[in-house]
Amino acid sequence: MSRETAFQGLQCIGCHSSYSKGEILQKCPKCGGLLDTIINPEILSGKSKDDIDRTRSMWKFRDFLPVDPTDKIVSAGEGDTPLRRLSSFQGNVWVKDETKNPTGTFKDRGASCAITALTQTQLGIKDLVLSSEGNAGCSFALYSHIADLRCQVFLPRQANPAKVELSRKLGAKVTLVDGTIADAGRRAEAVAKGEGSYNASTFVTPYRHDGKGTMALEMCEQLDWRVPDYVVYPVGGGVGLVGMWKMFSILEKIGWVKKRPRFAAVQPAGCAPVVKAYNSKKDDVDEWNNPETIAFGLRIPKPLAGKWILRCLRESDSIALSVTDKEIRKSMGQALKDEGLLLEPSSASTIAALPYLYGEKMIDKSEEVVLIATGSGLKTLEQF
Repeated sequence: MSRETAFQGLQCIGCHSSYSKGEILQKCPKCGGLLDTIINPEILSGKSKDDIDRTRSMWKFRDFLPVDPTDKIVSAGEGDTPLRRLSSFQGNVWVKDETKNPTGTFKDRGASCAITALTQTQLGIKDLVLSSEGNAGCSFALYSHIADLRCQVFLPRQANPAKVELSRKLGAKVTLVDGTIADAGRRAEAVAKGEGSYNASTFVTPYRHDGKGTMALEMCEQLDWRVPDYVVYPVGGGVGLVGMWKMFSILEKIGWVKKRPRFAAVQPAGCAPVVKAYNSKKDDVDEWNNPETIAFGLRIPKPLAGKWILRCLRESDSIALSVTDKEIRKSMGQALKDEGLLLEPSSASTIAALPYLYGEKMIDKSEEVVLIATGSGLKTLEQF
């Protein structure tokens, strides 16, 4: 396989300014917009599926990620998670079981990708801060520990106790903040500016979404390069949705797959800003007042990448719907009893959406559906 890298640099999704990959950047210096990594499909088009590394992690797809061939990978074996059929549903339903990642969440993919990119010689980041609802804090604490980085995590005071404790045990400095993740984000931003630390929060850094996008690459490989008709995804900050859509698009451009899937975006009824904006045909997401849900990972009142998320949903001709906390809790019990899946509330929201999707005939039972099980219930036992 050619070792020419497809990673070409960074580009603002707002003003489209381009930057070299050796610059230490968060948001766009010119307009404050969000940055995306430039992964050149023309370079990838010369590669073959048969050339994929046999590494048992997401890094088998390193050619699709924002690294160079000689970069040292910071990995704990994340990715390569099971894709298993759900037996308790009559439809053609699979689950991508991200609870099998090192800290029990798909956040490990984004953290591994970001820490790997940020610790290369040309960037050499040593101090990180980020805001999180809990899982990302655990993930960045782990990968920062492996890479000998200083890591500060700002969490809403309501965060699950196990996530707070695990982040601390993994070496992060944890600060609990009154309010929502938006308040935690403001604290993280202030500390980053005051101390000169790098802010690795959701979409403040451009290096997380490609890591989560490897879920798309893996599920296609696991389905013998067949693309599912639908991917059902729980939307909080939207990192995984944006990352997967990008990778599905690259796969189609290089001819490895023949189509892209549709998304079914799921949010809790007590905090559904993306669902409301998408179904109202808006270009951006309005802030959700007084967010309240047991799905803490989805308690994001105004995703930073609202416009980007909505654009991906429109391009995929998506479905967007909300489910109640009662339905989420019921689905947690059903997933455990019927499938042996111990899911946190955010993750179980995708299962809670299935009766609507089938009952309202949004999805036909003959269509192939993949649910993303984003996080383990081991860190949310108090919510069962």
